[in-house]
Amino acid sequence: MAEGEQAQAAGDGPAFVGSWILEKNENFDAFLSANGVFWPIRKMAASSTPTLEVTKEGDTFSFILKSLIVTKETKLTVGQTTEEKQHSGDIMLCTPSWDGDKLVCVMKPKDEKSTVKPQTHTRHVEGDHLILTLEVENVVAKRIFKKKA
Repeated sequence: MAEGEQAQAAGDGPAFVGSWILEKNENFDAFLSANGVFWPIRKMAASSTPTLEVTKEGDTFSFILKSLIVTKETKLTVGQTTEEKQHSGDIMLCTPSWDGDKLVCVMKPKDEKSTVKPQTHTRHVEGDHLILTLEVENVVAKRIFKKKA
């Protein structure tokens, strides 16, 4: 087990658990565009202010993103590959791991013929902010959530 994984297994990880609200996006439209999301959907996604509910049961984190457009739940267990259905209907294989205090999910299309591109989603906490860094090809975006009081 890597050093970061040991810290997480011992319960000393970042404070992901709780309720968060989107404070701002950085380069999110470019990330969505690189993923082939159509302009009207990108504009709706960029203008929404979703909430994020994070829970942890055992070694599994549950991230529930709620907006007026969609509710999406992502469950991650470090070291276990899971399937995640995208809005396009494509299935991505996600393998989460710890990089220090960052929860990194490397995502690859399940179907080699899929048009969905491999990407990385990294979550970490800085103070009262949860930062989701999204990477696809050479595009890097951030979604910054503030802890709800």
